[in-house]
Amino acid sequence: MKKSLLDRYVSNKFMVGMAIEFPILVIGGILGLVFSWLQFPGFPIPNIVGLVLIIAGYVIHLGYAHKEFGKTKVKTHRCSEAPEELVTSGIYSRIRHPGYLGLILIYFGLALIFGVVWMLIPAFVFSVLTYLTAVKEELSLKKQFGSAYEEYMRRVPWRFIPKIV
Repeated sequence: MKKSLLDRYVSNKFMVGMAIEFPILVIGGILGLVFSWLQFPGFPIPNIVGLVLIIAGYVIHLGYAHKEFGKTKVKTHRCSEAPEELVTSGIYSRIRHPGYLGLILIYFGLALIFGVVWMLIPAFVFSVLTYLTAVKEELSLKKQFGSAYEEYMRRVPWRFIPKIV
């Protein structure tokens, strides 16, 4: 059975991020500065907000999400490889996809730190793809863990932000 483009993206999220998403955001931001593309008004406020979002994204992604995975037998959190056990402690007791939340914050942080308005477009597109990745991942986790994952979803109804999304 042939995989859809989204399925291929989801199963290779880690590599796609490193090889495509982050280079687009960084190179696009640099080009925007070099060619003086439309900048956000209010310099340096957007740049500072961007830096804060990048730091917050890394802290959530690496400091909390990956740290919690490190406490378990889970070897990886790539969508292409199923985890060996369900992680529901730490930050995962509040939101189901903290690693993806961290990535989304980093996407928008990179768009803002360079101050290039049009960089919000790829940040938004990559965020939507990350959201779709989370939805697809939940389907596979339901298959793998069954009622345990469904109970976890009832206890932790928010994918990214408590009481919002």
